[in-house]
Amino acid sequence: MKLWDFGRMEDGRIKISQKIGEPLGLVDGSEVFSSMFKYELNGRSSFEIVLSPFGPENYREIAYLTFQVRDEPGALAQAAQFLKARNVDILNSETVSSIPNVAMIWEMLVDLSFFGDSASLKREFDDAKGASDPMLSMVDCLCVEASDLATRYTRGAAVDQEMIKTKALRKTEKKASIIKDGVFELPQAYVNFLGKSSAPIMLIGEPDAWILSIAFLSDNAQLVRLCIDLPDRPGALHEIMKALGEEQMNILAGYTNVLVYYERMTCELVIDTRGTKTKGDLEGSLAQKISKLGATFKLVEASEIKL
Repeated sequence: MKLWDFGRMEDGRIKISQKIGEPLGLVDGSEVFSSMFKYELNGRSSFEIVLSPFGPENYREIAYLTFQVRDEPGALAQAAQFLKARNVDILNSETVSSIPNVAMIWEMLVDLSFFGDSASLKREFDDAKGASDPMLSMVDCLCVEASDLATRYTRGAAVDQEMIKTKALRKTEKKASIIKDGVFELPQAYVNFLGKSSAPIMLIGEPDAWILSIAFLSDNAQLVRLCIDLPDRPGALHEIMKALGEEQMNILAGYTNVLVYYERMTCELVIDTRGTKTKGDLEGSLAQKISKLGATFKLVEASEIKL
């Protein structure tokens, strides 16, 4: 799922667009909790702020659940009743009739704070099914996966990267911030760590985890959005990435979509040119370079992103 955007922090305030905010529960009036990290690698450093509507005290109790139920009236009600009886709070969820008239899937993020732990929930479901509980007659199975949100929230995004040094500048901002007029205002401590109150940023939504990552870009970042048509075949994306690398263009975000299977796909990229290329250069030299890769390679669009 593509859920990223670009903008600026101004006077320690960050605008969260509706496109980013709504799927994450970061809307006007929302209480949000935050953590801040500094990452270092080979003399280079970067900052990240992590936002979530869930406070640090209940991250350890959040889990992912997937029910498989019959595609019949009342089936979802049985699954919901199973959770209600155990005081399990459903947070975000998605249901789809995966096999119409036969089976449905209901995926969700839940808060187990008033129940216990994910292993106990799975055990109670299996025991009930083993006893042929009529209250679960249309619910076939339940998969439970413990959430790793606590790790993401307290240890950062590079927990498994030994080469990257991660420093939790402030593990959790225990006092909640309030989203007002679509704006998150940084705690003063965060502004002090950054050493500035204005900077270009990238916002990265993680909807399954209800987390928003705010990454700080270089002050001289110059971003361009590219849209490229290319063939749907092995190696085609490599040729695009190689061409951009040879032009010293750093890719910040990307999205691909197959249009005609085994024939045509599209690739949307956001690159940082750092002043090495203008929009005119991209539409000229880069377009020519991409077209030389083959008849089905084409630079469709190159547009500047205002920061």
